[in-house]
Amino acid sequence: GGYVQATVNFFGRAYPMSKVTLLKDGQLAISTVAGPDAKFQIGLNNLSSGSYLFSVYGEDKDGMRSSLLTFPVSVTQGAIINITGIFLAPTISIDKSEVKRGDNIAIFGQSAALSEITVMVNSEEDYFGKAESDGNGVYLYNFDTVPLEYGEHSAKSKAAIANEISSFSKSVAFKVGDVNVPYIYKK
Repeated sequence: GGYVQATVNFFGRAYPMSKVTLLKDGQLAISTVAGPDAKFQIGLNNLSSGSYLFSVYGEDKDGMRSSLLTFPVSVTQGAIINITGIFLAPTISIDKSEVKRGDNIAIFGQSAALSEITVMVNSEEDYFGKAESDGNGVYLYNFDTVPLEYGEHSAKSKAAIANEISSFSKSVAFKVGDVNVPYIYKK
């Protein structure tokens, strides 16, 4: 018989109408756009047998990227592999790189619509806050910095919807000090 190539498909949730990109061994392979329900399907066919490292990330309405989710996959000739249940981490940003102790810092980003967002702020002890994303998947959590000590901190977030939970977002760093300094986001 002839040589038959393999197909790998990825199914999951990103953010409503967001761009989802698939990397193959660290190289851009293909992008797609998630539906209004944040669900996406992306795949590659014509793969030769072998071991690959696939990574998926989402990009929100502001061009911020999620953390990478990576899947090592071994494919054999003619195989069709479906990887389901992917839930991309939310994107995350902050409004201040330094926050005056006792003031709020806004932590925001995008996830699937109407999901429960858990924001975690790293400190001597970790602090957790909850927010709900809106119909476009956008969330905002105002964190009161009163309990934080002076110095360096970071925040990250994850999302839950029904019984699915995403991985954690990237971490964003900020400082608690005596002045407020706006955060400049660099793409």
